[in-house]
Amino acid sequence: MTNFYKDALPRGHQLAEYTIEAVLGHGGFGVTYLAHDTQLGTQVAIKEYLPQDIARRKGQTDVIANAEDHTVVTYRVGLKEFLKEGQALARFKHENIVRVLRFIEANGTAYMVMEYEKGKSLARYLRHDGPCLDEPALLRIFLPILNGLHAVHEASLLHLDIKPENIYLREDSSPMLIDFGSARQALVGPGANQAVALTPGYAPIEQYPNGGKRGPATDVYAIGASLYRCISGKRPVSSIERHQAVLRYAPDPLPPATEVGNGRYSAYILESIDWALRIHGNERPQSARDLQDALMGKGATRRAHAPTPAVFAPSKQSATNSLPPRVAPQPRRTTRHVRRRSGGRWLVAIVLLGGVAAGAAAFYQPNVKTMLPGVVKYFRGLTGDPTDTGGQKRQANRPSQAALREKVEAPEPPATATASQSQPTAPAPTANAQLVAMNGPPQSLAPVASRSATLPDVLARTLTGHKDWVQAVAFSPDGRTLASGSYDKTIRLWDVATGKSDRILRGHGRSINSVAYSLNGRWLVSAGDDATVRLWDAHSGTATRRFRGADYALYSVAFSPNSKRLAAGGKDRTVFIWDVDTGDLLYALGGHGDDVLAVAFSPDGTVLASAGADKEVRLWDLTRGIGMTTLLGHKDVVLSLAFSPDGKWLASGGAKNMIKLWSPQSGRLIRTFADVGHSILSLAFSPDSRWLAAGGAASSVSVWDAESGNVVKSLEGHEGYVQGVAFSPDGTTLASASRDHTIKIWTSN
Repeated sequence: MTNFYKDALPRGHQLAEYTIEAVLGHGGFGVTYLAHDTQLGTQVAIKEYLPQDIARRKGQTDVIANAEDHTVVTYRVGLKEFLKEGQALARFKHENIVRVLRFIEANGTAYMVMEYEKGKSLARYLRHDGPCLDEPALLRIFLPILNGLHAVHEASLLHLDIKPENIYLREDSSPMLIDFGSARQALVGPGANQAVALTPGYAPIEQYPNGGKRGPATDVYAIGASLYRCISGKRPVSSIERHQAVLRYAPDPLPPATEVGNGRYSAYILESIDWALRIHGNERPQSARDLQDALMGKGATRRAHAPTPAVFAPSKQSATNSLPPRVAPQPRRTTRHVRRRSGGRWLVAIVLLGGVAAGAAAFYQPNVKTMLPGVVKYFRGLTGDPTDTGGQKRQANRPSQAALREKVEAPEPPATATASQSQPTAPAPTANAQLVAMNGPPQSLAPVASRSATLPDVLARTLTGHKDWVQAVAFSPDGRTLASGSYDKTIRLWDVATGKSDRILRGHGRSINSVAYSLNGRWLVSAGDDATVRLWDAHSGTATRRFRGADYALYSVAFSPNSKRLAAGGKDRTVFIWDVDTGDLLYALGGHGDDVLAVAFSPDGTVLASAGADKEVRLWDLTRGIGMTTLLGHKDVVLSLAFSPDGKWLASGGAKNMIKLWSPQSGRLIRTFADVGHSILSLAFSPDSRWLAAGGAASSVSVWDAESGNVVKSLEGHEGYVQGVAFSPDGTTLASASRDHTIKIWTSN
């Protein structure tokens, strides 16, 4: 408590029936007073609306906005929100929420009169008695606070300024939330100082301008940040700094709670804190109750300790392992690697010992990694490109709240340029949809084009029409149509000869990250942040089927060469394989320790490659239903994969400026390309396997001679990262898709 603040009302000032006695606190948003109720003879706390950056005291009492027109408007908007907040809180009577008695309009501003209780803020407690809380004290404070926050959210309100300073501990140690900041958020606009509107370290990214939609998960982040302060003794790194690190493909600068509090707190509590501190709101607990349950260990088995698939990584010599059955996805909440022992560790050890006794090859069970390296350096669904006009509006995918969905549903027909047609009904899934044997005969090799003499390096045209990043492109088998998927949730079909957009396909609820044509020319497939794979009729553009099974965003999708199977991978850390004709989920391949960012079939369809944020490339033998090997060597996230059409090479590209060329037959690393210069987001071989085109975190497309590993051409013209590249079937045309919202068509003449 302080007795003086230069802009405060004078001591002894009479405000209605209240006499000002002292200043309890002040900040950029206003002043809080201790006052005496002359009618009831009790003490109250009075909060005055006085945003110091846009308003000032005139004389001893009046508050006026600064002279600028936009400032006056901002002041009035904030005042209106302040009054709305007071009216809403006055209806509450919850022991963990500050009690508002009434509100007063006077002196050109407004006042909120609240019950006054002796105590101190959690921040003050930590300064004098901390710097950390033990586990019992942590739960004694935050479980009741979450009760109060749940009640606030149930009333369709948000706090928007939760931090240790706004968690008040009464003399009996019971906690309550004070100083709601919803009115403060109204000040984020012209003439407003951003520091007034939020508290760095505790405010999530969506509270920054253009950062995204606010909701209950916004307050959940602030609770998580406050918990983090209580276990670490330090204010968390600001969400804007963390978000910027993501955009630079850099590690998350915030050490996970599972590391900071290891050994001092229960693992499920630390995991819950990391969950609440996910950068994107859709990945956090979606309610105060969800976080409260997690902190009490309820649902922890489902959320954090789901059974780990029994997948073994091979030794340096190639080895095989059985493909695991489908397991429930495990939401990740942290951004550094944390090692966790599986409950089946001893069973694995017995298997290993038995294998050694029999003279089998040695295997080991990889530690399960429950978080992203560097909060995902993967490129899909991130903002920050200097040319991006959308600011920080992107958000990661929203995890499904439903149970695992493995049925195929027929969606509503999309709005396309063609007339809508009746939709065939998807067949019901088979009883063994979770895992079906795939021991069919090898598929025939895709036709390989004759060796092209000329590289398509002349810019023929630029295609415009998408309203956001263009994430992926694919040519139809006859080379006449180009499909593009975008962050604007649409697929456009372009006439390659004229550059005109024939049709627009709609149906995805979020960003489209990958598109592919079937080699029989019948189907177009797309996958996106809405956790669905959609099948379209390639000729009419009609939606025919929606494949489900994933709970999180999908980043890559591919057709098998015989057009009978689909593979997709994403945030579930699982590779899904469906039967195109029946819609059945054939496989859900576990084993990756992090997001699966790329999948690709070999030209004969017998091998599937997958890669992701765990820095690994995995090869799966689809004729025998076993894992073949894990290719190690990338130092960071693997973002893209491509088989050469002749089946000789597998190329992988990723962060840390790296392209590697492997032998898919032996798993041997052939070469690492030099002088890459930037992260590689997309790869494509020419039909004759001679050229390897690479797009990435630069505004150009690099073309390499696959045999020699030398750069032969750099195609300039884009004004943003190149998200996707594709060669036409005859190799005479190359398409590139960019964050600059355009597609460029390159030809050889």
